[in-house]
Amino acid sequence: MIGGLVTKLSKRKCFTLSELDTLKSASEKLQKHNIGAMPVVSKQNNDIIGIVSERDLARFIFKDEFNNDLLVTNIMTKEIITCNLNTSVTELMEIITQNKIRHIPIVEGKKILGIVSVGDVVNHVIEKYKDENKHLKDYMNL
Repeated sequence: MIGGLVTKLSKRKCFTLSELDTLKSASEKLQKHNIGAMPVVSKQNNDIIGIVSERDLARFIFKDEFNNDLLVTNIMTKEIITCNLNTSVTELMEIITQNKIRHIPIVEGKKILGIVSVGDVVNHVIEKYKDENKHLKDYMNL
């Protein structure tokens, strides 16, 4: 089903960061919610303006430039790769593989609807193959 996974995930709660969040608050929120990335939204209109991942934070820490009070806008990825409600699982896998990313915000225009992780895609594919395997076994046992 085209867009099935993305539509399902768009209904799940999506945690976001404000452009006024600091690196410390971003780190705390990622840890609290046990997630690997959060979209950054504009305080003015709630549009997505970036994404911050654990990888972004780690890269900054290793530069010995980590400052708890620095705003997330200083380290966020600004050229965001996104998907929409019509993006298929195959397209998601291509986006993840070609761009070497682990999180893809789901958007409608510039409004954030949710986020897809590589884990979400893998779990979806595993469940799909389990279901197909069950149907094949049932068919063979007729």
